[in-house]
Order: sequence, then structure tokens, then C-alpha cells
Amino acid sequence: MASPYLVRKREQYQEIRTEIEGLQALAVAENRDLTEDELGTIRTRAADAEKLAGEIESLADFERRSAKVGVAAAEIAAAGDGPPPEATGDHTRAAGGETRSGGAEALTGTAQTRDRDPGHYRKGGEHSFFGDMFRAKQGYQDASRRLAEHHRALDTPNEGVGLVAPHWLVEEYQTIARQGRRASGAVRQVPLGDDPRPLTLPRQTAGTDTIVAEQASENTAPTSTDAYDSDTVTVTPKPTTGAQVFSRQMLDMANPAIDGLIYGDLLSVYNQKIEAKVVAAMVTAAGTAVTTYANEAAWDTAAGNLAVSDDLIDLAIAVRNARKLPADILVLSVARYGELLKLKDSAGRPLMPMDSAGPMNVVGTGSVAVDGRIHGLGVIASDGVTQYPESILAARAADTLLFESALMRFRYEEKSGPHSIEVGIWGYSAVHVKYSGDSVKRNVITAAV
Repeated sequence: MASPYLVRKREQYQEIRTEIEGLQALAVAENRDLTEDELGTIRTRAADAEKLAGEIESLADFERRSAKVGVAAAEIAAAGDGPPPEATGDHTRAAGGETRSGGAEALTGTAQTRDRDPGHYRKGGEHSFFGDMFRAKQGYQDASRRLAEHHRALDTPNEGVGLVAPHWLVEEYQTIARQGRRASGAVRQVPLGDDPRPLTLPRQTAGTDTIVAEQASENTAPTSTDAYDSDTVTVTPKPTTGAQVFSRQMLDMANPAIDGLIYGDLLSVYNQKIEAKVVAAMVTAAGTAVTTYANEAAWDTAAGNLAVSDDLIDLAIAVRNARKLPADILVLSVARYGELLKLKDSAGRPLMPMDSAGPMNVVGTGSVAVDGRIHGLGVIASDGVTQYPESILAARAADTLLFESALMRFRYEEKSGPHSIEVGIWGYSAVHVKYSGDSVKRNVITAAV
């Protein structure tokens, strides 16, 4: 089995490869050459990949050599040519039942057994089987070596029944399924650091549209008046937090990473809350629907005659008319996304091909992973979209700002006594949609029936 470090390096290499292939696929889909920015990204990431490849090859060669040495040692031990590498001071038992050691006395028979246990996990020893299992996952070589020696000492699965600790597949731990960040990962991210104070954003409220005009006649004075005006908007970050209390026995007797698993679950829920917060702010900013479907039957009728496709175009054009810049993302529920995948033209061709999913360059936010593309919009299927009324949002992603502080993890021991431990998270966030009512528009399915 490859070391955790080697596995992580291979995953990093695959991520770079996927990113490069995504940029190339985007250029092919849009029937154009790669831009200078895209070429620069590919050159930089290719250099990173080349460096990783050399490291991976060196590590893989070491793994292969180690495996060959292990196989050779096992073959020597099985042939009886000598004690296995982990055996020190073997004890032999004569066929007649007399025990001798050290090899100085003659055996009374030819049958013998060897005690191959390296002794790492004996009662009262300094090492813990479960502790080493956890440390090995973190890349500690000494822990991996002790585990390997321990497992080599077992000839068959039947040895050590009731004494051999089970192999817990920690890497296959099954968490609760949550989608995580989708729309919240596509909008602009504004880090707050460790400063959660309210933010003041200036904005223009009136312009000089009525006073700029062509001169009526020669020597005529221009119109002059105080038409320009501005105001401010205050955005106040609010905390999102949660804590889990568990018993000391759970920490002492369970997997050593139990607090890490709980932190992971808290973070998963936190991401889910941020996703819902971003989508809710976009729905509020969108205001009145461009197109309304009274119920699911009305939606099905529109989908059947492809009116839904035209309605999505109307939605995107509504953003362009109001914001004077095009929308670039379409946010909708997972179920609604599946229904868009079913839309086909008169020749049976899908309006949103499955291979249109992948990274997409979004102005002001960078590369964004989308589930597909339709009418020039990157489709994002989000669990943050609630049902009835259910919104389908077309937006200019860069106009939605997600302010977020550094996430703090805390842990208290003996808060209410030695029997309990409390772990939790604390983070500030706020969402502001610029050009409210213009930069995001929505279609709405009002009810189920």
C-alpha cells in the first residue's frame, strides 16, 4: 500500500492535470485559441506538474524497492533459511515437547515453531496499535514500520483470534452527505481576516445624465447643476458558530482522530450554512420574478414545448438590460438542473450537453466549477435553493460579495468537569449584492400544485 504522502502527491498531480485539460476543453468548446492568461496558467501549472512528477517517480521507485525487499525476506523466512528480519532471539520447541533456546542445545526432533511477534503492542508496552494506525495515516514512518512488522508476524488470518486488533479502515470513514459550497464558491470572496467590524461601502445614487448634452448653438453655456449624489451601505458580519460536547471516554477509547472527525463535520455544516446564506441574499436582491410558473404542471408544460429555454434567455437579457453587463451564472436546485439536462431540440440534441460541465472563467472571480452551460450561462446546481417558491437565478457573479473571516476552531477541556470535552467553530460572514435588483434576476415556480 502506498504511503499517505505519495498518495497525496499523486492527487495533487491529478488536480493539476484536470485544471489544464479543463482550460483546453474550454477553448475547444468556444472554438478559439487559448488566451494569454490561459497560456500563462498552463505553463505555470505544467512546471508544477513536472516537479511533482519527478518527486512521485522517486517515491514510487523507493516503494517498489521496499516491496521487493519485503518479498525476498518473506521467501527466505518461509524456506527456513534463517529467522525473519523482525525475529530476535527465536525460541524453538522440540518435537518431544522440550523447550530450548539460543541454539546451543541439540533438538530432539525436526518439528519447530518460531515466535515471530516483534512485541510492539504487548500489554504494558509503550506503543498503542490504534495510536500507530492514526500516526501512520499522518505520515509517521516509525508507526508505519511497527504496523508492517506486526502484520508480517501473522501467517494466517486465524492467528491471534481475540488478541489481534482489527484493521479499521479510517480512510473509508463515511460522513454525512452534504453538498458544500457551489454558488458561494462562484461569487467574489472578500476575506475579513480577524477583523469582523461593520463595513461601509460607498455607492452612487444619482448621476449627471440630465445635464450632459450637445451644445444647442455656438456660444451657448452648458447646463450646470448639482445632479451627482452618493450614499453608503453598511454591511455587518454576523457569527456562524456551533459546538459539540462529547465524553472523555469517547476520546480515550475511540479513534484518536475523533476530535478531528467532529471538527470536519462542524466545518461541513458551516459550509452548508454559508451556501444557503449566499443564495438567500441573491433571491432577496432579485426581487420580482421575470417569469412565474404557477405550479409544477405549468413548468412541465413550458419544458415540454421548450418555452423554458426562451424564458432562460429572457432572464439573462433582463440582467443585461438592467446591469448593462451580461449575466454569467445560472443558479438553480439540483432537481431543476436535472430537468434542464433533459431539454432537447427538434433533432433530439440536448440543449445543455453533459460534457459542458467543468471549469469556467468568470469575470471578477476566476475559474469556477460549473455543472454545465446553457445560453452562455454557467449552470450551478445548489442545495441552497429552497422549494416553493423555488427560484432560478441568473446573475453576474462578481456583483455578489461574500465577506468571511478566518474560521476559529476552539476546544475546552474540563469546562464542566473532567468527564466532558467541548469542541466548536466560530466564524463571521456577510453577503452583499451590489446593484440590487439589476445584477441578479429570477424565474419562480410558485407551488407544487
